[in-house]
Amino acid sequence: MKNLKTIIAVKTIKGTSFVCVRNYINSNGEISNQTFVVGINYAKLLQNDLDKMKSLNLAYVQAKQLLALAPKETILKGYNELVLSLEKRTSDEKTKAELLANGDKTIKASVAQTDAYTSIAKGLKAKDGLLYINGLMVRKTVLKAGEYKVTKSQPKTIAKNEMKKLAELRELKYRNFKLGNLEELAIQGVVI
Repeated sequence: MKNLKTIIAVKTIKGTSFVCVRNYINSNGEISNQTFVVGINYAKLLQNDLDKMKSLNLAYVQAKQLLALAPKETILKGYNELVLSLEKRTSDEKTKAELLANGDKTIKASVAQTDAYTSIAKGLKAKDGLLYINGLMVRKTVLKAGEYKVTKSQPKTIAKNEMKKLAELRELKYRNFKLGNLEELAIQGVVI
């Protein structure tokens, strides 16, 4: 019944809308309340991120202590990889088809991610009988901290993640929420 109410509420969204998820439990046991915007144009979000990355001043990046994380060549290589990935994902459909035909990993991963879900409505998808809401996070309040493993990333990965933060890429805040039975949703003024 809750899933039906969620589908009905999401189908009424025109344009963009705020959605609140209360008591969301992630895979690390963190419990949080989050507010995000659904119905945004993901292609435009990626294009804006590409523009931000291209305008990122690498001297500024290096001044932000990235040289302590990785050598200059590694930072430059990471930067070029970020730009190339965004360029591929924002390319036209013909170019994406050519890249896919040539086995491009970026486009293969993007297509696999899209194909894994069935779109139900703007910002609402299904997979394996479960509902997922996706959108741009605008606020998060942690109610209970989770247990996160320490990751041992390579210097290039660390530098890339820092560059994404410095460029304030919106893609970093784009989330996919698996809806269970414990969360409370507020969509279009209706609490579900």
